[in-house]
Amino acid sequence: MTGATVRVAIAGSGCVLPSGWGVQRFWSAASEARSGIALLQSKLFHSERVTAFGHVSDEDHQTSRQDVAQNLQRYCPPAVIWGVSAVRQALVEAGLEPGNDGLRYGLYCCQGGYTHPSLAAYGELLHECRDESGADMRRLAQRVLRERALDPFLVLKSLSNGLLGVVSLALKLECECNAYMQGVAGNLAALREACAALQSGRIDAAIVVGAGSELDPLALAALAEAGVISTDGSQTLRAFDRQGTGGIAGEGAAALILRRADDLPDGPQTCLSGLTAHPRLGSLSLPDKQVDLLVSSASGDPHKDTDLARTLARAGASHITSSVPVTGILSGAPSLVDLILSRHALQAQRVPPIIGLQQPVEPQLPFVLGEGRDAVLRDCLIINRDDNGFSACYQLDYQAAGQPF
Repeated sequence: MTGATVRVAIAGSGCVLPSGWGVQRFWSAASEARSGIALLQSKLFHSERVTAFGHVSDEDHQTSRQDVAQNLQRYCPPAVIWGVSAVRQALVEAGLEPGNDGLRYGLYCCQGGYTHPSLAAYGELLHECRDESGADMRRLAQRVLRERALDPFLVLKSLSNGLLGVVSLALKLECECNAYMQGVAGNLAALREACAALQSGRIDAAIVVGAGSELDPLALAALAEAGVISTDGSQTLRAFDRQGTGGIAGEGAAALILRRADDLPDGPQTCLSGLTAHPRLGSLSLPDKQVDLLVSSASGDPHKDTDLARTLARAGASHITSSVPVTGILSGAPSLVDLILSRHALQAQRVPPIIGLQQPVEPQLPFVLGEGRDAVLRDCLIINRDDNGFSACYQLDYQAAGQPF
């Protein structure tokens, strides 16, 4: 996107995260150093080694359900419901009404946490069919074979394009659309395609949404085996801290509405000015100028975060922060959440702190500790890295009302 003549602006955003329902709750939690990570709670499993999780509260889930028609909810694992709610929030902020505003839309979705519906559905069904002597196999067979308790919706809920399908139905969209995998790579691919569609003139507004949950024993076990999350019972994620003990998983959804900047009314704008990626973190292309704000992913592992900090040092940022201690490590929308945080930091001219950071792995870097700080912010760099090493870099430029880019 560097050097593109058509600037792409973020016109609206929405989210359902461990910090709460809506962008304002997320921004408040980040600004006030309140983490959404809590004790892991599940009716279906228990762990003494993985004891914390970034939960979306039941209250926020119920709020999100109001954004999805009852007849569609049967197709939805929780994360898909959050995704629809996040999109509706973003459309409201952008002042858009698909089908009534005459705009051509594009829909680009990233979905994570595919194993959640299957094991949860079986577990809930077995629990319903238990009596004092154990499992009532006759009742279980009746539920499965006659009442079709697991068919066909179990399969539909597990599809990697389920989010795309439900958002399309919920909003009655007929448009260009694509489904992508989870994680940093999926978010980057969705954003790249959305920007390309806007710049080519194929569409007038892009909906980019990611959603996912790892609240499933198989998913958590895989993350633990891969070293992504801690297995020592830790209940805090210490990003870029020498005392960090590893990551903690989370769940949630985030959505952005992207539009051509020239199509928006006069006023403050936050524009995407660069999207780059590289399989190796050390080879990631960074801007050749110092940036005011840097928002980075983190692992909670001191060794991995030290390696990441070396790349952050190359950016020469004035202030560095991270959203990961607020939400936990997200499968569906890691980059979208960081874009939302960055946009609000630029609008508020304030940098939120890195929650819990006390002993930085690289003390010379300008990590924001303790409390947030006011600052003059004109641009922002976002660096995201998956545990597999794939890295992405996003650049944002901020234009206050009446100021040129």
